[in-house]
Parts: sequence; C-alpha cells; structure tokens
Amino acid sequence: MLHRARLEDAQALHALREELAQWQEGIGITQWSPGETKPSDFLEQISRQEWHLVRDGDHVAAAVRILDGDPDIWPDSGIAPAGYVHGLMVSRTHAGQGLGRRVLSAAESMISARGHRLARLDCVTSNDALRSYYGARGYTEVGSHRFPPERGWRPVTLFEKRLAD
Repeated sequence: MLHRARLEDAQALHALREELAQWQEGIGITQWSPGETKPSDFLEQISRQEWHLVRDGDHVAAAVRILDGDPDIWPDSGIAPAGYVHGLMVSRTHAGQGLGRRVLSAAESMISARGHRLARLDCVTSNDALRSYYGARGYTEVGSHRFPPERGWRPVTLFEKRLAD
C-alpha cells in the first residue's frame, strides 16, 4: 500500500501539507499552519527515506513520515523499542474513505518489521478530534511535551501503541 517517496515527490508532499494546513485553519483546527514547511524540508526527509505515500494516478492521495527516533519530542527515543509516526496526511479528495486508518496501519506494520514493539506519535494537545481519532485506533495518551518558546511550536500530547509481536 505504501510506497517510498521519491525526490520528485517533495513538491507534491509540500502542496498537500499546505492544502491541509489551510483547510485546518479554515475550520478552526489548531494543528498545522500554512507556511510552516518548505519543499526543501521534504527533500531532506525524502533523502533520508522517511516519507511513504499512496498514489492515485499522478497525485499523492495520502502520506506518512516514519522515523526510528524522535529525540526532539521523546527524550527516551534512543533507547525505547519504538518507531515514530509523523505527518499523517490524507488529501481532502480522499477524506472519509478510511484511507488514513489504512495508512496508519501500514505504518505500524513497517515499524513492527523494523523490530520495534511500539508505535509512537503526537498531536497538538488542543486538537481534540485528532486525539480521539488516535485513541480510537488503539493509541494511549502517555504524556505531553512543551517546546522551548523560541521554537514557536504548540504543546503536544504523546501517544503510543503496543504492536503485535
């Protein structure tokens, strides 16, 4: 289901992120803000083989970033048997079809195949809808994280899910 993103996908991933940030802002969801990422961010992350996506023809229908460590948010990530999910995105043209659930499940399978026993993720603490979404997918809230003021990032709630052995 998921395919590794290619360098030429950076612009499409950035465009999808911007589309979703504008949509969120338009309906009052606090999660992402327009302009907070650049295509070069995606190029760097793709070059590290972090992004995976679902294509619908020439378009990106959904994407997810998978990491083996996340020390900026999870101080124990160097020793925890965990993989980290970031940037789960589903194009609005594919919303409501269960694609996000399937992408998250595929990401968990990839994390498990890498030998990790836990899948971890975070979301902005004030995003009640997303917190409920992850809870309904078997994730448990295990804490929170506040960033230094100079980062300008909102506080996040931390979630983890034990993966099948």
